[in-house]
Amino acid sequence: MAHNEQLLCIDGCRDFRRYFSRQLKSLGYSVIAAGDKTEAERMLDLDKIKPRVTFIDPAEVESTGLTIKNLSDWLPDSKIIALSGRTEARVIVDAIKEGADDYVSKPFTLDELNKSIRSVLSAASIKPLDRSDSGPAGFDLVYASKSMAQISQTSKQVATTTIPVLITGESGVGKDVIARYIHLNSGLLGRPFLKVNCAAMPENLVESELFGYRKGAFTGAYVDRPGKFEYANSGTIFLDEIGEFSSPVQAKLLQVLQEGKFSMLGENQEIKVNVRIITATNRKLIDAIRQGRFREDLYYRLNVVNIHIPPLRERPEDIPVLCRHFWKKFSKEYRSEDPEMSPTLLEKFIQYPWPGNVRELENTVKRYVVLRDENSIYEYFASRMGGELETTNGTLEFSAENYQGKELKEISREATAIVEKKVISQILKKNGWNKLKTSRELKVSYKTLLTKIEQYEIRPGIE
Repeated sequence: MAHNEQLLCIDGCRDFRRYFSRQLKSLGYSVIAAGDKTEAERMLDLDKIKPRVTFIDPAEVESTGLTIKNLSDWLPDSKIIALSGRTEARVIVDAIKEGADDYVSKPFTLDELNKSIRSVLSAASIKPLDRSDSGPAGFDLVYASKSMAQISQTSKQVATTTIPVLITGESGVGKDVIARYIHLNSGLLGRPFLKVNCAAMPENLVESELFGYRKGAFTGAYVDRPGKFEYANSGTIFLDEIGEFSSPVQAKLLQVLQEGKFSMLGENQEIKVNVRIITATNRKLIDAIRQGRFREDLYYRLNVVNIHIPPLRERPEDIPVLCRHFWKKFSKEYRSEDPEMSPTLLEKFIQYPWPGNVRELENTVKRYVVLRDENSIYEYFASRMGGELETTNGTLEFSAENYQGKELKEISREATAIVEKKVISQILKKNGWNKLKTSRELKVSYKTLLTKIEQYEIRPGIE
């Protein structure tokens, strides 16, 4: 199929230029390939030929005589795709910062290259919304730490590209917030943003939920049903807890990343989509690769740019500003009249280590705004930092001092919760965090187990 767009490639390697031209011409593109700026100027008649997309290797400045910024100044109307064998996040971010619209790593497939071209040309036709408008565009991050300032900067730099981003960090640090922040700062603003909690889907339903199915594909498939990727077409899909995927789902996701297409369950015909993929995990995927539970090729496709969010305890300077942000939010929501949090309570918030991170802080502020009981917050902090049941030679023990003045029903409820959390955590750890196996061992439904895990904020590494 002919595309007719004029492409320019500037690369110091003659063999690569020939290969590049041959490949792109096979798709119907018109290609001019030059070794440096001087040669490109001779070959281009800018009064008649204006390349829609220009490819350049940012690592070959000496041979081409051009940086990405120089190229952007020289050809301001051309979209720029950096094409390089360097895959370090810093190199990619620097290329985007200088003005590249996308980044494709060598070696590449023809489908990858074509997908990048179509994406940058499609983004060029999208008119960004006025940032002064009310609505989602007013969304911003809340922070005071240098680490979060860097994350904000990196997020904005990669937002306007189609580069896959892997967001890592403990549960509750705000990985979904960063994913949405990237989407809202991109050329896809106003297009779909779909969050998928991979851990919350039963393992046997993940593939059908993501990619859809045809009627009769399996027992219970009474009608055709599109998947999440179809719903997110032309926008962004955020896959949270990517480490939960089975091997077949990983293979299909790799196909989407490489070729921009997939097939529904019960269907041989492939569906093409143009979706920005952002993923997140609180696990160490490198360990999962060593254990044979995660594909290495998929990992490197997803981890083109990695944004790691530190736990809240490592950036305590963010705690006061987050407290004030949530205080204002919930005070307005519940029509509270108190202007701000007391200095004593704020100090306690700063001292607490927040194992559940920003999610736990938000819920704690909300609880206080609703209940107006500082003592209950102090007791909560004390129980989380040392008043919980501890295991000693297999016997559960606790301090009765933490339960003085409470009714027996309340004590029983709290003690039950502590025991449940401890037991679920230990069995999950024993089973390698296999939730389906754990639910069967505990003789509870998969959904009930997921609810308990979320309720008690049970995460790997947090007992």
